[in-house]
Amino acid sequence: MDDDALSLGALRQILVQKGYEVSTAPNAQQALAVLDSSSFDLFILDVAMPGMSGYDLCRRIRARPETENTPVIFLTAKALLMDIAEGQDAGSDLYLIKPVMGAKLLNMVGLFLTSDVPLTRRRRPDAPTA
Repeated sequence: MDDDALSLGALRQILVQKGYEVSTAPNAQQALAVLDSSSFDLFILDVAMPGMSGYDLCRRIRARPETENTPVIFLTAKALLMDIAEGQDAGSDLYLIKPVMGAKLLNMVGLFLTSDVPLTRRRRPDAPTA
């Protein structure tokens, strides 16, 4: 999800060329609509979006039982420590700062999609313990 059509198109092309099936959305509302009709193995979100932020979308993804454990990668230009911390608090698994080399992104996507290692996402203070 990215509101910049060029960035979204470039990201899509990189992933499709590697054989991934990709769905895109230019804003969080459209992403939620797509989420209602499809299942996903991974989400790549931008933070700065019109309407709902990527952080809020990540929280909504985490609130759904069917996507609460689906990996979420933030790919964003927001690079302050407080931005990264908010991404972690929202439930992201990885926070990448633009620009990112395509090879690095592909390596991380591949790692999340093929790894049997459980995610080590930081727990929210209000999250119930197992």
